[in-house]
Amino acid sequence: MPIDLSSLVPSPHKKHLETIDAALKKAGFECYLVGGSVRDLVMKKIPKEYDLTTNAEPKDVKKLFRTVIDTGIEHGTVTVVLDKVNYEITTYRIDKDYVDGRRPGHVEFGTTLHEDLKRRDFTMNALAYDLKSCELIDEHDGIIDIENKIIRTIGNPIERFTEDGLRPIRALRFASTLNFKIEPETKKAIQLTKHITKKISLERFQDEILKSFLGENPSAMIRLLAEENLFQVFLPTLPNDLTPNEIILDKLNYIPKELVGMQLCFAFYSISPGISLKELETYLRSLKFSGQNIKDTLLFFEILQKWIQNSDKSSLSIYDIKKNYLAPVKRHFNSRYTLDETFFQKLKPIFEDEISRFVSIWKDHPPLLLSDLALNGNHLSENFPNLPKTKFGEVLNLLLELVLHSPKENEFHKLIAQSAEIINNLSK
Repeated sequence: MPIDLSSLVPSPHKKHLETIDAALKKAGFECYLVGGSVRDLVMKKIPKEYDLTTNAEPKDVKKLFRTVIDTGIEHGTVTVVLDKVNYEITTYRIDKDYVDGRRPGHVEFGTTLHEDLKRRDFTMNALAYDLKSCELIDEHDGIIDIENKIIRTIGNPIERFTEDGLRPIRALRFASTLNFKIEPETKKAIQLTKHITKKISLERFQDEILKSFLGENPSAMIRLLAEENLFQVFLPTLPNDLTPNEIILDKLNYIPKELVGMQLCFAFYSISPGISLKELETYLRSLKFSGQNIKDTLLFFEILQKWIQNSDKSSLSIYDIKKNYLAPVKRHFNSRYTLDETFFQKLKPIFEDEISRFVSIWKDHPPLLLSDLALNGNHLSENFPNLPKTKFGEVLNLLLELVLHSPKENEFHKLIAQSAEIINNLSK
């Protein structure tokens, strides 16, 4: 059916796609925009990436473009680079003999678009679009499912999920990011193919979680994973029948996307608030999250636990706020972010309306860390040459406690005097 979707494609993508399309067709091949990009355009959304399919084999595509990368050559996929922008082009294919629930035993290049679309996972992703004729090919009623906001496999859902154990996780992620419902038989098949889902790599599971965090409703992904008892497939020590804390889980939707550690903190706190930091670290490492994401998550989790345990948050002293919240945040993020009012407002899902107090205190530039002291270890060495270096840390931490209570004491001459008194007490 003719429909003008290409007008929705922004420049320079539109020009690039037209260039690829024209080159392939001039050489006698077919070319279609395919998959998620077509789905997004049908939904009047701007795609994040654009994939194409063709009856040209990779060796043919390589002859037509200057810069081509073998990104998945064994599956018929190469990446054409135009003006430093990547476009995946995959040869029509037929996936044969899935043997491990993760990938086809072998791939045969197909001869028709019809064969290629049949192998795809969900009806909404089995759409193809001819950029020149504006023909939209929909052989599996994908548009109807998009209009009804339904996620449905192509063909028997148990068979499709048995072929690739990642597909059930993708179904949940699409339900989250697109705000769709999973069709009942497709949803039932998730439970019946858990033994296949268990075979996928932890990295692929982790990647689907991170992709869901980029959407507007990441809480739906965590809720569905809990409902389907899929967390336990990858983290078997978690208890069965997790019931997320909806108040905590809802806040996940309002966390800035760049604070992945904070997103993970709320996700795990919603399903298992009582776990120790060590247990949480084990879970995160098991799921192959990056070292930085793990460190960030542990920081936020410790802060959130501490914050929720405070029954009367409005009565917290300035000292408590500085020592237990502002100092850890500054220590952790000072080298990576500009810590200003804008940054602290991003922490509102944790501190809620009390964030205004945090910002007010921060604006006074209070000394919070040892590095903020007007005196350092070199000064101690110069002024107290008989003080063992093993005692420097103890003295400096006592000075920090002093200035946390009374910032006006953070002057060199005052701290020297206080150091003398501290050292004198240490020697008694």
